[in-house]
Amino acid sequence: MSLEGSECKLEEKFEMDFPITYSPISGDEESQTSDDRMMALSKEERIPDRMMNLSKEERIELVLLSGREGWSYRKIAEEFNLPHPCRQPIYFTAVRKLIKKFKETGSVSNKPVPGDQRLQMKLKRLSRLKFLLASPQKSLRRTSTVLGVPKPTIHKMLVEEKFHRYNLQILHHLNEDDPDRRM
Repeated sequence: MSLEGSECKLEEKFEMDFPITYSPISGDEESQTSDDRMMALSKEERIPDRMMNLSKEERIELVLLSGREGWSYRKIAEEFNLPHPCRQPIYFTAVRKLIKKFKETGSVSNKPVPGDQRLQMKLKRLSRLKFLLASPQKSLRRTSTVLGVPKPTIHKMLVEEKFHRYNLQILHHLNEDDPDRRM
């Protein structure tokens, strides 16, 4: 894919979002490597490694580049940045972290992100409360053994939900419409 003769829209957008001021070392901006350009950015203008979202194909490309003998992380980052002029250049530290992750896990994909933990806990709590509502006569001890949850957890859940067990009690008092039972 050739970008010669036309300006890349992503590059223009990037320069509007992140104004870059180069301070050339040798006086020739063309001879600067991507690391030199990144070091010329102020601390606020740099985007940390975790913000660099690489696609899976780009990660695979970086791992394949790392297979070349004698290449440092800086050289790999520089070679990767050459065919990708429209994206912000990556740091060598991003390459190092990716290669380390690949050696440890054997994969370049990110860890799966679980769903909202609070939502999952609420769903578990609701299922337990449904069980309690279905059998309100069971004791705390029996409920905890059936659900496989410790007694204090069940008790805490009942207190948090303001759920009070209702035990039927026989009231021993006379009403007005009751017949006289006095002797």
